[in-house]
Amino acid sequence: MSLFTDLEESVHNHHAHGTLTTNATEPARNGYLLTVVCSCGVGFQRWVMPPDAEHDLISWARTN
Repeated sequence: MSLFTDLEESVHNHHAHGTLTTNATEPARNGYLLTVVCSCGVGFQRWVMPPDAEHDLISWARTN
């Protein structure tokens, strides 16, 4: 699955529980860490390489 698909599924499954807190680290040589934590305590984490994020964003934009 793509980053966007995984993230969308996680948000869909947890948005009704309350607040989602997000964070992304500064880019490092191995990418950056994207974190989304639900108020219920479940977290989504993914290391993202900038080219992968760009590809997912372009793909998502084409569907809209």
